[in-house]
Amino acid sequence: MKNKNLNIIVASCVFFISSIFAKELNPNSADAQRSAKRGSMENQSPNISVLNINNIAYWMAKDGAYTTAGSNNGTQADYPIFTGGFIFAEGMLWGAKVKGDGLGDEVRVGGSTYGHGLKAGRIITDANGNVLGSDDPANNHVWRVRKDYATADLTVDAANFYGVGTGDVSATQIATVKGQYEYDWMNWPAAWGAPYDDVNGDGSYDPAVDVPGYPGSDQTVWTVANDVPLIVSATGDSIGYESTAPNLYGSDPIGVELQITMWGYAFGASDPLGNNVFKKATMKYMGLPNSPDGAMLDSLYFTQWSDPDLGTFTDDYVGCDVDLSFGYVYNGNRLDGVFNGIFNLPVPAGGYDFLQGPPDNMDIDGDGDFEEYLGMTSFTYFGAGSSISDPDLSSYAGSLQFFNLMEGYLPRPAYPTQIPFTDPFTGEETKFVLSGDPTSGAGWIDGIQLPPGDRRMVMASGPFKLNLGEKADVVLGVAAGMGLDNVSSVSVAKFHDLYGQYAYDQSFQLPSAPTPPAVIGMEMDGKIGLDWGYDQSSVLSTEQTISAGFEFEGYVVYQLPSANSPLSEAVKIATYDKVNLVQNILDPSIDPITGLVVDAAKQTGTDAGVQRYFETDYDEVRGRPMSNGVTYHFAVTAYSFLPDNDGSPFKTLESSETRVAVTPHGANPGVTISQEMSSMVDVTHSGTANASVDVKIVNPAQLTGDSYNVSFSEQAYWIGADGAWTTTDPNASKVGDVSPSSISGVYLTNPNPATIDVVLNVSVVSPDYNCVAGVHVTFPVGTVINSASEASGVITMISESGNEVMLGSTTQDGAGFCGGQVLTININKPDGFPTDIMLDYVMYDDAWSQLWCPSNCETCEAYEIGEACDGSVFTVATNAEGQAVISDLTYYVQVENHWSLKNTTTNTVLLEKQTFVGGIDVMGGMSVEDGSSLTYNSAATPTTEGFQVTVSGGYAAPVDAFDHVVVADEAAAALYGESSYDIDSYYYNGWAASALAYDVGWDYSGAGGYDNAVLSVDTLQRDIEIRFTGEYDFENFITFDPGDGSEVQYIMCEQDADGNCIGGSYAWLSGARNYDLAIHPDPGNVDKDGLPFRIWIPFEVWDMEHPDGPQQIDIDVYDRIQTPNNPDDTGFMYSFNPYNRVYTTFIHTAYQVDGNYSSPRTGDPLGYHTWNAAWWDTQFNKGDVVTFKYANPIQVGVDQFSFSTIANETVASNDVSNVSVYPNPYYGTHELEVSRAEKYVSFNNLPSEATIDIYSLGGVYVKSIHKHDASQFAQWDLKNQYGYPVASGMYIARIESGGNEKILKIALVQETQVLKYY
Repeated sequence: MKNKNLNIIVASCVFFISSIFAKELNPNSADAQRSAKRGSMENQSPNISVLNINNIAYWMAKDGAYTTAGSNNGTQADYPIFTGGFIFAEGMLWGAKVKGDGLGDEVRVGGSTYGHGLKAGRIITDANGNVLGSDDPANNHVWRVRKDYATADLTVDAANFYGVGTGDVSATQIATVKGQYEYDWMNWPAAWGAPYDDVNGDGSYDPAVDVPGYPGSDQTVWTVANDVPLIVSATGDSIGYESTAPNLYGSDPIGVELQITMWGYAFGASDPLGNNVFKKATMKYMGLPNSPDGAMLDSLYFTQWSDPDLGTFTDDYVGCDVDLSFGYVYNGNRLDGVFNGIFNLPVPAGGYDFLQGPPDNMDIDGDGDFEEYLGMTSFTYFGAGSSISDPDLSSYAGSLQFFNLMEGYLPRPAYPTQIPFTDPFTGEETKFVLSGDPTSGAGWIDGIQLPPGDRRMVMASGPFKLNLGEKADVVLGVAAGMGLDNVSSVSVAKFHDLYGQYAYDQSFQLPSAPTPPAVIGMEMDGKIGLDWGYDQSSVLSTEQTISAGFEFEGYVVYQLPSANSPLSEAVKIATYDKVNLVQNILDPSIDPITGLVVDAAKQTGTDAGVQRYFETDYDEVRGRPMSNGVTYHFAVTAYSFLPDNDGSPFKTLESSETRVAVTPHGANPGVTISQEMSSMVDVTHSGTANASVDVKIVNPAQLTGDSYNVSFSEQAYWIGADGAWTTTDPNASKVGDVSPSSISGVYLTNPNPATIDVVLNVSVVSPDYNCVAGVHVTFPVGTVINSASEASGVITMISESGNEVMLGSTTQDGAGFCGGQVLTININKPDGFPTDIMLDYVMYDDAWSQLWCPSNCETCEAYEIGEACDGSVFTVATNAEGQAVISDLTYYVQVENHWSLKNTTTNTVLLEKQTFVGGIDVMGGMSVEDGSSLTYNSAATPTTEGFQVTVSGGYAAPVDAFDHVVVADEAAAALYGESSYDIDSYYYNGWAASALAYDVGWDYSGAGGYDNAVLSVDTLQRDIEIRFTGEYDFENFITFDPGDGSEVQYIMCEQDADGNCIGGSYAWLSGARNYDLAIHPDPGNVDKDGLPFRIWIPFEVWDMEHPDGPQQIDIDVYDRIQTPNNPDDTGFMYSFNPYNRVYTTFIHTAYQVDGNYSSPRTGDPLGYHTWNAAWWDTQFNKGDVVTFKYANPIQVGVDQFSFSTIANETVASNDVSNVSVYPNPYYGTHELEVSRAEKYVSFNNLPSEATIDIYSLGGVYVKSIHKHDASQFAQWDLKNQYGYPVASGMYIARIESGGNEKILKIALVQETQVLKYY
């Protein structure tokens, strides 16, 4: 097989072809004689048949040789079908040095050219494989099958078969063609080697089940031939003798059976595969009767010979492309007498390609690979009547001359003398003649040595060898193409050949373009909309399928001039593609100026993101705003991209278009549009997260008016023993609980080999919309619980008994969580592990419906939950109690955060397991269930019930304050100057893994280990406000000696008359870097023992998001820079240094002056520590406020979003007050009429039921129009009740609906019309 490292890529190729007509038959012509000869085909054993499923018609005789009896052109192949001749004659040959067959070691050449060296039929052997002779040719014919013959319209097939126009095909001819297909289907020679698709895989052909022909093809022609002279019966008895081998070039027979399969695909002329057919030759060296076992064919060449008469046969050129293994014919002149002269078409070009040559079992390239396939190893040619002419027929000298050609030498003098061809440009010997490029004129091309004429071409592949009993397969492609002239057609033919090679290399498992999107149009006032995201199954079909590596890339929106305009006339108005840097996609295309195949932009993406809707008020075709009442035509396609496109002839595929006609208009009478396309819906947030949900209207007509809820959940997945992802089945491990709610779980290995993690999923199922306040889990007695955590941040607590865990609380306050939590509990490994453990659990009902229903009893009655208005009880709060068995062990658990959309009116989940949040897939495309796989960007979120939902925010707990907002006291700033703040954290400076006290450490080391610190997201997400309510009094200070004899002034707070600090608060001073706390001069440092003490600071600290409202909290201070005994210092000292670095940690509990806290969780104040801050500059003004902003993550069971849509309102209406006519006046025609024969004016704003009576100005009745549809339009075709055009003048239209009436005047100016009858 040829190795093509080409970076050529494409899409579809436009094939230029005008009207095609079959030539008429003259009864006395050679054409008529050929038609008469087809009488032999009108039976169940035709001697010739044709492959004609696409744009090439290729005839074959049953002996595998050429035939000119089929085509009206007197040729073997026509291209394009129904036009001129392409190949006059062609054949497949072999030449070899035959050794050890008992007839003499010599060069022999067999096969077919002008002489037929084979006869129809297979070689017959005995049970041991010994050759007895050959089958009687009379038992054989050309078999032809077509997979759709039973249902297809065979008119074109029969027209080509019989050489008549498609309008002249008779029913009898069609029936004959169909009958032949049926006969060959039922009697397919699979046992002789004919290929078929073994559908049921039983190894035996069954016409009721299997499909005959090359698997996957649309049409196949098959025959078998041989060169064994002795003809025998099926039992081996001699019944005749016919030696055909010497008819060719005088060689003795070898004993070869040649099976020829030709097949094609039913593609049109514009598709590359529609210009390709394929030919497989299976050469079986079986020998003659009594051939010795050691016989072999050495230095064997397989050869494709052709006499290509392209249109006029006297003006041809040939050439080859070595890289493509392609030998081809093209016209020597720009114009051809047949194609240009008769058919008014550019002259095409085409040829043969060794798609798969014979095996390189002689390792001629020396690479040690004996199994690779050879490509074209030589290309030679000769011209009729020239010095290089045809080898001698029926003469052994012809065999030696042809063997020279096969080896790439001049035919004469004959082998073993060999004279090479010489490239006239390089002066070097070559086995590939005419390998230049006709499109550029570079290199050795035809016409330099010989003028245009009648050419032959010889393509060989070899040498290889076959021992007696062995076989070899060779596959050739026949490709043709038509550009604008003779040279550009070569470019097109090569491109089609490249595509054919690609198709073969892919085993004809060709990529398919994406499924066309399902599109609906939306008609609005002065604008239109398109929606192709409304049908999720259609979206999945279009975007989720990967075809041979081609992946969905985007959508294209076109506007068409009219309903019947081809897509080539459309204006591309929008492309919505993935954000992946794949933008302009270049693929080969026929240049309309030169006709050459060149790279052109097939798709022009912009990385704008995928979108499944479109809205516009502008007419791109006419270049002006849209007008109501005018119908506009649009099309939407989908296209794919091949990321790994090296060697592919194309890298993008575009679907067929889905067309939509839309007519903008105001609201129909009786219709109220509640929410416009692209408008936003108000959303209510319940919870604490810094998150939002945007709801955008895409299709107002699909809005339900229902209520909706967006909620969040967690799901744990683990890899099971079979390597597949597994999730918890809540019912699988339950033993006997009393409600639908449950927990279930799995073991997860822990880095500490002495412990194991138990991962539990919480599933809440409640018929009355209640959730659970908490879950209590009890492990077996003796279990040692080391830790417990919950990924979403709900507080967990280990009970004192050591084997119990509480998630949440037991309080019935209606504020519980609704399932989806994932709880991880680390325990010491049980004795005998691995072993099953039994967990007891209680899930506490939060009594939501019981609390909510008393004030909403009507709704509760409707849903039969809680209590009715009369006090009757539908449901009561009931805890779920049960047991769960933990047995499965996994080495990896993946916890995912999901969001879901639910229609709470219908209690229907519309979207679930969504992972696209904040503009990204938070699972990075690794979600097990991939619920957001098609949400590539925010605009690509799924459309459901007429709207899109986009979630913004995040699940991750904060690692630091994301902002410090300063609100300065303006009055103080005016008096004292602007304040100055520079605040960050250990995390910001890279000193700790986060700004959490947990990571910074109790000693501000940044080394962590602060295990008692708060990790509850509920607390960590709260914003903290620093209120500067105190002030330093520089007149009030304490002078002290730091121990070195110097004096330092310690600045005190402003004080009232009683000596109390005004404003500010008290904090813990827990340490200092440059001095011992024992020397600190503050009056609060009573014991002078170097331990932390309470100290006044000039600000207060407030928790701004405490559940009970803003609450003052405390703070811990670490003095980083101040050095009381530093001689370079200013001589001043502060409780909280405003000029240099101070470190703090917030103490998140209700403020007490004495700071005497004891956390029930840890037993000390450290259990309240949350965030670290580093204060580099705090030159405050009294009255300033600094807010530390902490991101509030989305929390499962805490955050929810709710909203409602408003459906369009439709009421019966007979309002005709706004009815109008367009155009009025009417001047002969208007631009919206598609033809001058289809004139009309349009009535707008009509009710669904209306009658329009039209009269002349004199009161003469003209016509009535009755409207009974949902649109608001009706047309008058400007004809009277008898169907004749009305005259110019003024007309009266009376519009009536439900008793309402309106009168309109219509002015018409008609064009002059001449009627044949009146």
